[in-house]
Amino acid sequence: MTRTTSAHAAVMLLVVPLALVGWQGGLWHSAAISLANLVAVLALATQFRRGAYTDRFGWVVMTAGMLVLLVHNAEHALTLLATGTADDGAFSLLSLLAGYALLLTGGMLVTVPYARGDGGGIIDAAVIGLAAASLVWALVLAPAHRRLGSSPATMLYDMALLLLITAMSGAVVRAAVTAREARPSALYLLAAITATNIANTANTLVEASQAAGTESWIAGLWVVAYLAFAAGVVHPSGTAIAGPERPPQSLTRRRLAFLGAALAVDPAIAGIQQALGRPVDITLLSVGALLIVPLVVTRIGLLARWHADAVSRLHHLASLDELTGLPNRRTLTAHLDAALDRTAQGISPGTVVLYLDLDDFKAVNDNHGHTSGDRLLQAVAARVRGCVRSTDLVARFGGDEFVVVLEGTPGTVEAVVVPSIERALAEPVALGPVTVSGRASIGVAAIRPGERADAGSLLHRADAEMYRAKRSHRSGAEPPAGTPDPPPGAPLVPAS
Repeated sequence: MTRTTSAHAAVMLLVVPLALVGWQGGLWHSAAISLANLVAVLALATQFRRGAYTDRFGWVVMTAGMLVLLVHNAEHALTLLATGTADDGAFSLLSLLAGYALLLTGGMLVTVPYARGDGGGIIDAAVIGLAAASLVWALVLAPAHRRLGSSPATMLYDMALLLLITAMSGAVVRAAVTAREARPSALYLLAAITATNIANTANTLVEASQAAGTESWIAGLWVVAYLAFAAGVVHPSGTAIAGPERPPQSLTRRRLAFLGAALAVDPAIAGIQQALGRPVDITLLSVGALLIVPLVVTRIGLLARWHADAVSRLHHLASLDELTGLPNRRTLTAHLDAALDRTAQGISPGTVVLYLDLDDFKAVNDNHGHTSGDRLLQAVAARVRGCVRSTDLVARFGGDEFVVVLEGTPGTVEAVVVPSIERALAEPVALGPVTVSGRASIGVAAIRPGERADAGSLLHRADAEMYRAKRSHRSGAEPPAGTPDPPPGAPLVPAS
């Protein structure tokens, strides 16, 4: 049994005794809740000591939130011990809200790697959760507060608390559904959030109904909430919640329908209240809009970015060669047409086309397989790209054929670039255990300012020159200067 598993088992063993302590009533309630809260803090500290967290800042914020809640519970217990009453002052209320806010913020930071891949899903879950919280508020808690005669500030506080906790539940539910490796820990955290929500709601309802003898099970819920959080933290699957990025989730029709229904909840509640002649809950309508509208705007932004990325990927696939990353034949033709047009108008000093065909490519494929052939093509592409300017185009025409399009004075370009490429390709290419030749036959075709030619005809001329150069190589003519031994066509030799 690992140390993490042992810690998880120890936390689970504390559920029953602490729940029974809380059941005793009075000061025991606060003592049990504070002890359970302390267990959650210790669980976080234990994971820090073991180095379980790679991104520590989010967990630090969550720990700070749990510490603030511990201060809140301790202050509540001391007040009860000193005065015999549990009336909450401003410090108690603010510390509770601050603790939940820090927990939510830390949870969001912890799940940033996950949210990068599923930000849309997280937002969708939060919007749906907020809609559910609005229904709970309108149907259950708001009527209870009206019976209590609560002040607008108290109602606003309880509403903010409900929405804050429910927002956390949305993200956790999303993680539990999509991240299988993190599901046990996520389910523990979901149990903690659910118990917290039920306890907060029940507390308000108990005050409104003035029911006696119900505080014990509410205290038990708080104990369960803190211990479930601790169990989720120390469970071996806990670190997977912030694990590797996951593929982005698309906005399906079903999810879009849920989002539409969620957005309509607050206006629908206001409309029903108006139709029944009841006061419209302006606070709910305003706070709901302030929370949901930014989420929806962010969701739309994510969709727009996803669409732009999809368009960019399609353009990439349509214009570039997948193996080498060079422009493909379609892009080459468009670029060459534009260069020829500029040359014909006298804007460009000339257009030069180099047509390259590898001399020994078939031998590489036959002797070492297509994977080695692919690696050779990638190496040649990189070498040729390194011999030309950033404004020049190097394209893969097909198979082991490459085309280079340059603009400049033809004689000068040919005299400088062709020898540079020949020298670069003369260097042997290491492919794992063997070294092969990357040399190529090069054909050159050019037009000068004022001349007109289409892309097809110029490529045909360069292709014909390339075959003339290849026949010269095969006939045993003197190889170009700088070409090392062995000559073209020599067998492959093992790398040293």
